[in-house]
Amino acid sequence: MSTSPQVNELQESVCLLQGGPALSDSKALACKGRWVLGDDKGQVLAAQALPALAELSMELRFGQLVLRAPGMLRLDIEVDVIEDDPDSFSLWQENGQSVQLVDEGDLPAQWFSRYTGQPLRLLKRLPEAV
Repeated sequence: MSTSPQVNELQESVCLLQGGPALSDSKALACKGRWVLGDDKGQVLAAQALPALAELSMELRFGQLVLRAPGMLRLDIEVDVIEDDPDSFSLWQENGQSVQLVDEGDLPAQWFSRYTGQPLRLLKRLPEAV
């Protein structure tokens, strides 16, 4: 009869994309809150502004954030891209303050714009800003 204690590992659920689904994954904790969506007026959108995000599914796989949504092809975003080019940063407004974010490019922007029906950009926070 074994007397070794059983360890119940509790994993925190974290949200990688503001307004998106939460993940219970040890790798997800390092990316908590890293991505947000911005509109064509330079504003970072609040989570409740996009109810369609509740239907997203996402996972971290092989160093990529994999996004799926009804009626859309899968979108893969590289997670650990080192942003060392100052030209890749732009200023966005979030809660009345200016923040520097990295635009993930035209393909994710088109994907989210088509999915939500409004012009959006996928933006990434710097890891030290999360």
